[in-house]
Amino acid sequence: MLACVYFSNRKDAFIFYQIILDCYARHDLKGDIQEEKNKWYVQLHESGGSLLSEISQAVNEILSKRKLNAWMEGVLRHRFYYDDPKEIERVIRMSIKLKKDPPEGVCLPAIEEEMERFIKRKVFERSYSDFDQLSASCLQHIYSDLLDFTGKLLDEYKLEEAHQMMVDSWRRRVKSKASGVPLLHVRYDQGIKYYFPEGNPVGRGELLNYLESHPDPMIQNLPEDLGILPALIYSPEELMIYADEQGEAKLELLMNIFEEKAVWKPLSYFPFLKA
Repeated sequence: MLACVYFSNRKDAFIFYQIILDCYARHDLKGDIQEEKNKWYVQLHESGGSLLSEISQAVNEILSKRKLNAWMEGVLRHRFYYDDPKEIERVIRMSIKLKKDPPEGVCLPAIEEEMERFIKRKVFERSYSDFDQLSASCLQHIYSDLLDFTGKLLDEYKLEEAHQMMVDSWRRRVKSKASGVPLLHVRYDQGIKYYFPEGNPVGRGELLNYLESHPDPMIQNLPEDLGILPALIYSPEELMIYADEQGEAKLELLMNIFEEKAVWKPLSYFPFLKA
């Protein structure tokens, strides 16, 4: 079987050629690359029957790695009116994280899977393909899904920006606030508990008394789940965290806020109770 793919961009042509020969080549696959009138032609010949499948995979790989982010940047600029290059870069970088680990309850369109199906269908229609036409028609095909994905990405980006602003605000507060508590112990074992330096647990009553004598405009009430509030209310000079679970959200947030004031130790180091 003989097949040919046309490219207007030299780099795309050589990347495609390398992918085909390095990743999908077998002993019976032959190919060459030629240039004519500012176009590059990758010709492939194989006696087997999987050549078109390998071409579609290679085309899809180039579109996913070299075009998808550029398409998303176009959507950010022209449909959502973002113009700061650094901010656009941060949003696109966040898209990788969002696709790998979407938040609970957020349903993302399967853009890359849809791209793969579309490219395969188009490549199998004929043995001669134009990469630029494939790229343009693929963008048109997934455009509504790309808009949907980018909108949800921006929602998460704004949430993360707001979260980071909150963290920065608490970090400045913790650094500047004079505290009468030199040390607070934080023990995490299927839940988070706080202890004063002498080993007495921090309870709701102690927190309410402290807030009564030290009013805090940023803390109006105490929720049922205190979370990180005891540490923020007392803002100790040192926060000693005892836990075996790395990555627990509340503890990571405390480490992020208190920075050099926070020390992480294994749960077995907790001095007052047996872990």
